Amino acid sequence: MSTQNSDFNDLAQKKGLKAVKDNIKSVTDANKGRPFGHYIVKPDGVYQTITHKDDTTEEVYFCTRLEPEGIARTTDGGDYTLILNMTDMDGRQKPWLLSQEAIFRSGGEEARVEFVKRGGAFGPGTRERSGFSDLIKSFVRHPRHLPRITLTSSTGWIASAEHAAFVLPQDTIGTLSKEKVVLTNCGAGAPDYSSSGTLDDWQQNIGRLCVGNSRLAFACCLPLAAPLLFLRGLGGGGFNIVGPSSCGKTTALHVAASVSGPPSGQIKTCDATANSLESTAAQHSDSVLLLDELGQAHPEGVGQVIYKLAGGIGRGRADQYGNARERRQWRILFLINGETTAADMTHSAGRRSFTGQELRLADIEADTGSGHGLFDTIHGFDTAAALSDHLRAAAGQYHGSLLREYLTKLVADINNRDRNAACLRWIDEIQKQFNDRALPIGASGQVHRVAARFALVAAGGELGTYYSLTGWKAGEALSAAITCFNAWLARRGTAGQGEESQLLQQVSAFFERYGESRFQPWDSKSRGTPPPNRAGFRRSVPLGNGLDIDDTALEYYVLPSAYRDELCAGFETRWASKVLINKGLLIPGNDDKPQSTHRLPGMGPKKVYHFGAVYEKHPAENHVVNEMLESPF
Repeated sequence: MSTQNSDFNDLAQKKGLKAVKDNIKSVTDANKGRPFGHYIVKPDGVYQTITHKDDTTEEVYFCTRLEPEGIARTTDGGDYTLILNMTDMDGRQKPWLLSQEAIFRSGGEEARVEFVKRGGAFGPGTRERSGFSDLIKSFVRHPRHLPRITLTSSTGWIASAEHAAFVLPQDTIGTLSKEKVVLTNCGAGAPDYSSSGTLDDWQQNIGRLCVGNSRLAFACCLPLAAPLLFLRGLGGGGFNIVGPSSCGKTTALHVAASVSGPPSGQIKTCDATANSLESTAAQHSDSVLLLDELGQAHPEGVGQVIYKLAGGIGRGRADQYGNARERRQWRILFLINGETTAADMTHSAGRRSFTGQELRLADIEADTGSGHGLFDTIHGFDTAAALSDHLRAAAGQYHGSLLREYLTKLVADINNRDRNAACLRWIDEIQKQFNDRALPIGASGQVHRVAARFALVAAGGELGTYYSLTGWKAGEALSAAITCFNAWLARRGTAGQGEESQLLQQVSAFFERYGESRFQPWDSKSRGTPPPNRAGFRRSVPLGNGLDIDDTALEYYVLPSAYRDELCAGFETRWASKVLINKGLLIPGNDDKPQSTHRLPGMGPKKVYHFGAVYEKHPAENHVVNEMLESPF
């Protein structure tokens, strides 16, 4: 086939005279432009029709090209916005979303200034201040010529009565009826979902190396699981891969990023303000947020950040008129790496970490115990470092194709009534298999809650395998999720309630730290002057109980103020007392209340909290110490 340029004669010979006429007409129509009141939008700019005193008219260049493409509004009929396409002074075309509010605010001055900031320019001698406002209003006054567009302020799922679509910053997968969907607030920091290389490239260079590598496979499953949060009605939450430097933690982030797009456009930093993280989270709704190096976060606020990311709702704010703005909202899974945990960072700032924080961010030990750091197997590479280097280079070269194909298949299934129900049943079955294989018998509700998040990750990975996208055998994602869940459970140390474990550790630490210095001896010979900031009394008692051990034990009588303000600090006192009684640590009074009355040396009868005997030389024989050290489960 010839590659030489053709003219109208060639076109006439190939397709006939009608094709020539249509071609000429399209060029002529484009040059005539689209009229909007006194303005005409042409390829080279916007012209204003001026009527002179003698009734003659003239087209005068008004500004660089600016053309309306549609009128957008949210699914509930709010936030009407004009969708514009403009050409800047360098000839680059760019979209511009101009809200109705901005059009009429300050007499249109705000819109004019924004137009100039974006590279627009006005012709010489034009009345740009009043003229630009009139131009924009002319666009709005002719709405029947403009298509309707659905507007959304966050990425992820958007649904109508009939259809669902998945919104990405650059485009939308699926449609709502016949309307296009446009994302607002897609500013700096939005994730990059562009693709490079084929799906087969990803499978050969990255996917196959995740087989048998629990942390890598688990990381790959996160981007596939995040879109399932909405479908299963689950809230967000995160995972923290914890370990020393150079063990492969950042490589896991790069591998996870490669599922969605280039790592440089997917991985964010923990060194950000709360407001910045809110914006970032909203740009990742129904997706995975990858955060590098937890240690860069501010220790004082790390707990608040975790609650906010998992909670899915931003801080309430007011606009310039004092009216409440719509809060940012999101649903995300987030994956963090770090050399420390959020709880340790909170403690370093002199604050207490709460169990809710630790449930929202599950800590997974990076070291697999294989001798290769984060890697269970290095698949024939000389060293773990060589495998890590390969994976990071491959992630930069092959990325993005897997998630797009996954979302395309998932959206198609969700919009098909029969396949929708089958898909959801299949996800439920994977989650059930996870629970049957991973959950200990009698596990607490808190453990069940975290397990549900791990199970969803397993379901996302297995669904990707079912769609023939991961290149793995069935069960690989499930196995990886179970291994990582067990690593979390082992690090947590209990399958029971986390608050109980924290309370027991706090009580044990209190007696260990202050047992000698702040508890006054009971016997008169060594009573002496009360210690500074006295917390109570301690008394040595014979071991007894029929045990053949010649030793003594200590029991403690804690004063109410020390018990409430220090020993149980951060916990509701009545709840803490109930736990300590149930564990056999706190001896209740005759009325079964936590306090009991004792005649204290030099103080007379007082209500105190009585902790049973703690053996001085044989803690292994002591039920109190053992209860403090053992799992409360």
